[in-house]
Amino acid sequence: MTRTIVPVGRDTPVAEAIRMMLENHIGGLPVMDEVGRVVGVLTEGDLLRRNETGTERHRPRWLEVLMGPGRIAGAYTSRRGRAADGAPVHQTGAGARR
Repeated sequence: MTRTIVPVGRDTPVAEAIRMMLENHIGGLPVMDEVGRVVGVLTEGDLLRRNETGTERHRPRWLEVLMGPGRIAGAYTSRRGRAADGAPVHQTGAGARR
């Protein structure tokens, strides 16, 4: 466990967040807003299957035809929550989804 807190902002690029995790040997970063409040947490798990890292999941074509792009996008957002710079974050505080 580390005692050093390494935060990121909502506008921090995904590649920069990955670099920060690797350099500091940590698995998560608090996401801070403009006034220093924690608005979420970006974890290693959030970075799996990302377009930026070349690990995105490719859905079978038959599933896209069956569901349509709108339903697939809706299913993704309902499972993954909100995004900070395109990366899902776990919400904290009063604005957290239950």
